[in-house]
Amino acid sequence: MKLSNIRTYFFGDSIMAQDGKKYEYPAEYNDSELGKICRGYPTLLRECFGLSEMRNFAIGGQGIKEQKEIILNQDFTEVDLVIISLGVNDFSKGMPIGSIPTSTDRHHDVTFIGEYCTAMDHIFSSNPIVKIVLMTPLHRDTLHRSGNVIKSAIDTKINGNVLKDYADAIRKIGAFYACPVADMYSNSGLNRFNLPRYTFEGVHPTNEGYEYIIGELASIIGKIYLPKVIHCRE
Repeated sequence: MKLSNIRTYFFGDSIMAQDGKKYEYPAEYNDSELGKICRGYPTLLRECFGLSEMRNFAIGGQGIKEQKEIILNQDFTEVDLVIISLGVNDFSKGMPIGSIPTSTDRHHDVTFIGEYCTAMDHIFSSNPIVKIVLMTPLHRDTLHRSGNVIKSAIDTKINGNVLKDYADAIRKIGAFYACPVADMYSNSGLNRFNLPRYTFEGVHPTNEGYEYIIGELASIIGKIYLPKVIHCRE
């Protein structure tokens, strides 16, 4: 399948932003991979589908509040596909999750869901037929860390929420806007047992890690653009 004419915008945090850059993490695992060029989500999707018209607006350390401001400054009129991967930094910062608004409520509160909905409203207001794919965060485990850094695992609560709560919120946002969700939290295959193999420090994937988890996202995109065949039977 070739989608060379599909104009794609990417938004997200460091896991999306790392694509095409050298790995320079303080690695606790896989330090032999440091210095290599990251083959992340955009690169792998280009190789898989032939995507060529791509812009990556993701920035490391950012959550929905910061990425929303970038989204609001973009014109999506000529954009075909938008991919958004957020949630892990919102979790680590303890951003309140909030709730899905009513269909007539155009004012969104300053919560994870509220800010996300503001961004979604802008994209669809610019282009009602644009395709948007939302990505839930990956599993993470940093309990082995030392020093003054945030430590978290699957059952760690920050401001009363675990990481899965943000994944659940993204699934709700996808349902609210009828957008497909690449459920990286549940379906990527990354878990606490294989994080040492596929990440640098329990958070950021290596090149092997990206290749291991890309199937969930690629499958969603394939379903969007796969020609539909209707079989009629008497």
